[in-house]
Amino acid sequence: MRSWLLVMTLALAGAAHAKEDNAQYCLVCHGSNAQGNASVKAPNLTVLPDWYLKEQLEGFQKGWRGMTPSDWHGREMMQVAKIMKPAEIEHAIAFVRQQPVAPAKVKLLSADAAHGKSLYQSCAGCHGASGEGMAAVKAPPLAGQSDWYILKQLEAYKSGERGEAKGDQYGAMMRQAAMMLGSEKDMQDVSAYLAGLPLTTKP
Repeated sequence: MRSWLLVMTLALAGAAHAKEDNAQYCLVCHGSNAQGNASVKAPNLTVLPDWYLKEQLEGFQKGWRGMTPSDWHGREMMQVAKIMKPAEIEHAIAFVRQQPVAPAKVKLLSADAAHGKSLYQSCAGCHGASGEGMAAVKAPPLAGQSDWYILKQLEAYKSGERGEAKGDQYGAMMRQAAMMLGSEKDMQDVSAYLAGLPLTTKP
C-alpha cells in the first residue's frame, strides 16, 4: 500500500469523529470534482447513478472487486471501502452528487469510433442504445465515461480480474459479454465510441 493511500485510509477512519467532511477524500483519487483521474485509474463518478455507486462500494466490501493480485488499483479501493459504514457510503454518494456532472473531455485512445458503434450494438440491450444504462439489469451508464477507464474494465472482465467472484452474478454476465469482443482494437474502438456519447439523462 502506497503512503498516500495509507494517509487517506487513516484519515477516513479518523474523520468519523471529526467536524470536517470525510467524503472529500474521494477527490484525492477521483479528481478535484470527482470527474476521474487517469494517473491512478480512478473513474469519473459524476456520470454514475447513486444505485451503481452504492453497489460498487458494497461489491468492494464483499470482495467482488480488488481481490486479484494484478488489480492493485482495485485493491486500494477495496481497502477504503472496507472501512466505510452504510451511513458513510450514503454520505459519500450524496457528496459525489453535489459535484457538477462532467462528461469526459480528454480522449486518450486513438481508435475507430465508427467501428466501435457497430460493435456496441450487442451491448445496447443492457447498457441502452445511447449508453444511458439500465438499472433493472444492473448495467451502468457508459456515455460520458473516460475511454481509458472503459477499456481498462473491458480488459479486466476479459482477463477474469472482474466477474469471477462468487456471488457476482452481473459481473459474470459482463465477463461473458467482454469475452465476445475479439481483439484489443475492438475494445479500444468500443471505448472510444462510448466516451464520445452525450449524456441523455442526468445521474
